Amino acid sequence: MNKLYNKLKKYTLEDAIKIEESDRQYLALKLMWEWYMTHPWIPSLNSNGRRQQLNYLWLIIANAIICYQLSWKWEDYWEEFWDFFLPLIWGGDAWKAEGVIYGLSDFIKQSKNNKRFIDTKIKRLEKLKPFLEKFIWREEEYYDDMEKLRDELAKTMKQKKDAKTIVFAVKMFSYWARNYFDRLVYFPESISIPIDSRLNNLFESYKWNYTDINKFYFDLSNKLKIPELHLDAIVWVNYDELIK
Repeated sequence: MNKLYNKLKKYTLEDAIKIEESDRQYLALKLMWEWYMTHPWIPSLNSNGRRQQLNYLWLIIANAIICYQLSWKWEDYWEEFWDFFLPLIWGGDAWKAEGVIYGLSDFIKQSKNNKRFIDTKIKRLEKLKPFLEKFIWREEEYYDDMEKLRDELAKTMKQKKDAKTIVFAVKMFSYWARNYFDRLVYFPESISIPIDSRLNNLFESYKWNYTDINKFYFDLSNKLKIPELHLDAIVWVNYDELIK
């Protein structure tokens, strides 16, 4: 872990934020946001228009929950998500939990990048419904307390708090929330990094006497003074060099 730390110690939390905001997943959501803010039919100061902008947080969380076993890169999938939902003008019942589940179910049935386990993923969306129903009008509360968001998602989905889709949902939620609320809330130190094949490979290369991958990244995060979920961006952009 010390060897990996030495390769990453030049990075700061501010560097992590810059890297996140150049991430194709972040940019896909930012494009959605900018389109909403400039499109002539959106009444920006009208409560209904603002409600629609805010309601995209429902879609983003629900999409993150089914963002696994993709057929291609995550970045391509989120750009596909943007292309599908951006032209749609949703109103009324479409923004209830049932509407979000229906819309995403329809999307993944025709998705090029999320073709596997469709029935299982639709069942996961149905399972998320109780959370979505209490989420409306509390979005900023969850942005200010992302631990609470993680805990309630994990409880609803009956998963561990460090499950990859749970922490990934928190990450993607924050990407849209930064734009909507026009302020940055840092990820809490208690939220784990989403363990994927890259992080497993790095762990195997640098673990030395560690046996617990979560403890390895927790210690690395503490030593770098960068919360794990922000550290994920730094590892992502440096992965090819680090794995050498």
